[in-house]
Amino acid sequence: MNKFDEMICGLQRDTEVPDDVWRKYKDTLSKLPDKSGEQKVRKKYWMKYAASAAAMMIIGSGICFANPTLAAKIPFIGKIFEEVQQVSTFSGEYAHKAEILNTENGNTGEESNPEYTVENAGVTFSASEIYCDGLSVFLTAQIKVEQGGLKNLPGNVMYLEGNWKEGTEGKEQMLINDNLEGKVIDDQTFVGMLKLDLQDTDLQNGTVKLDLSMIGYDDINELDAEDNEAFHKIEGEWVLELPFSADTEAIRTIQVNKENKGYCLKEVFVSPYQVITYTDVPYVENKITEAEFAEMMKEKTEGMEDPGLTYEQYMEQEGKSYADCATIIFDQDGEKLQPREESRGHSVSAVQEKEISKLYIYVFDDFDACAEMFEKGMECDAAGKALIFAEVEV
Repeated sequence: MNKFDEMICGLQRDTEVPDDVWRKYKDTLSKLPDKSGEQKVRKKYWMKYAASAAAMMIIGSGICFANPTLAAKIPFIGKIFEEVQQVSTFSGEYAHKAEILNTENGNTGEESNPEYTVENAGVTFSASEIYCDGLSVFLTAQIKVEQGGLKNLPGNVMYLEGNWKEGTEGKEQMLINDNLEGKVIDDQTFVGMLKLDLQDTDLQNGTVKLDLSMIGYDDINELDAEDNEAFHKIEGEWVLELPFSADTEAIRTIQVNKENKGYCLKEVFVSPYQVITYTDVPYVENKITEAEFAEMMKEKTEGMEDPGLTYEQYMEQEGKSYADCATIIFDQDGEKLQPREESRGHSVSAVQEKEISKLYIYVFDDFDACAEMFEKGMECDAAGKALIFAEVEV
């Protein structure tokens, strides 16, 4: 993702922007030569482990391929967590905690709550169960694709594009690397889990609204194609509004407040599924004039009269350049948590069913040192290069 795309993604995440501005921006983005920037990030991100995931998918769903008639009779909707909670990145026990949105009759295939099922462009998206750990919403869904081709899926992911928001008053956010991760059931059916990170972590209950515009998937026979987008792209409209209740017993917030050289590891959030750290990071003020901004946008949009982004909006988001920051976390046994996201001092790591009683948190301004620790573990020499080290009792 280039600097311009990073700015746009950050702007939408942190800034209140009118809907008409985003519509103009998306129209602008569709005309850019490098318009697939976000899709390239998504594709490359998942393909790193596509081979191992493919093997897992084949083991998990082979019986359904071997006997399609049997697969057609098994009701999955209402029980998808049971199928995917062990193979998802944020694995763990969800099935007995989740709220059931939809169920399915194994004989008729009819869903009991059509409010949470929507069909368009030959694709049926059925929301199944939902769980919130207070930090994120985890949603399971079944996707049925009329045109088929899912048995050639090279990994365990279907790509989603569109927007989502919390409640009716929340800020609309683009889906970026928010994909459905799970398993193939048969050539037309995929079940998986979607993770959406909340802005408001004080919710007792609420809703999330999904507004999907594309559902896509790859083909194992087309992995060498130069195009980084999904091989199969089905464009349409799938809109659902889904209620959830927060599991307030699951989350812990621990203050740390350790500082060094302008960095401050403020706090850590812990749930049975993820650990999130928040770090203040040094920054410098960017100097860009309104005239320079106009010239940049003119170049990016090929002279479009209204690029859909103002100088004020740009400066609110990109008025500061932040120093490098990389975080890696180990549990009480020295086992590394799986890092999944790092941006501007905000890191997310998957717990993956570990029972955590203590965390060892290392914050680096040196990506090479962090990579060395990722590879060699917390006893390696790179530990001495960490700017901040914190031992946190959970």
